[in-house]
Amino acid sequence: MSSRDMTMDAQEYGALLSVKGGEVDAEMQVQAKKVSMSKQDYAAQVAGGKIIHHMMDTDYNECGMSASIYDAAFVIPQITRSAGNPRSLVTMTIRSYMFLFGNFFLQLFILYMIAQEELVMDKFAGEMNLCNFGAGIQTCPDGPNCIGPGGTNYQNAGRMYDYASWTTRTYVRDSLKILFPHKADEIQEKIDPGEYGLENYWVRIVYIFIFMMSVMSDLRTSIDFLQILWYVPSEAQPWIEYRVPKWAPKEKVKEVLDCSEADFIKFKIAGMPKYWKIINFVVIVLPKLFIW
Repeated sequence: MSSRDMTMDAQEYGALLSVKGGEVDAEMQVQAKKVSMSKQDYAAQVAGGKIIHHMMDTDYNECGMSASIYDAAFVIPQITRSAGNPRSLVTMTIRSYMFLFGNFFLQLFILYMIAQEELVMDKFAGEMNLCNFGAGIQTCPDGPNCIGPGGTNYQNAGRMYDYASWTTRTYVRDSLKILFPHKADEIQEKIDPGEYGLENYWVRIVYIFIFMMSVMSDLRTSIDFLQILWYVPSEAQPWIEYRVPKWAPKEKVKEVLDCSEADFIKFKIAGMPKYWKIINFVVIVLPKLFIW
């Protein structure tokens, strides 16, 4: 986004930014009638002008959002619509969607690579599913799950190894049998590679629980989006407004509260047109739930 575009947007909103003093509310009412708008819609466009003006005075390296890319893609288009679709905010909307689609692509790519590792590479490497091999090692040799993938009894925890160690030990034994075929029976008897198994059943449960806890917040966000789409009115309502306290002139309010024009901009969740609900559901919520 060039500074020239920002300047043009500021010029478009020059009249809106000129509202000053303690009679802000009445002045906005008059200006709204002049352009055949409701006071609420006019206040939203004033807020849009203030946002653009604030962006021009802000170092771009310091701009950012503390929430997720999903929130940005959900909220910024509504702010842009409420402000009358100025070019600067339209550009920001497009950028938020680019980040959203980039985020979806990266997540799907990583999930695809993980699935390829599990379903393809591990199969070529001969790594079997861990299942419950050795889950009850304390009850071996006579308890359940005491036979490992190599076909032998665990006997005790001393014969249990992770997959990399087990395959290495098995490879060494089998290599020696090939090199010294006349001693194959002796090598089989005296070299014990052990077995591959589940080193701790309860640690597995804890890991699964921690993982589920980490992704539940993401599911909660998706549910929040669905609730917003369901409960907000299906009509175009402004998500921003320019609200100046009426207890004193604006400049006095700034002095007393030590605030700026940006502090008079108020954001809120309001109604959105039905087509925006469909877009948000299809473009944001469905892919997010699918990846989850």
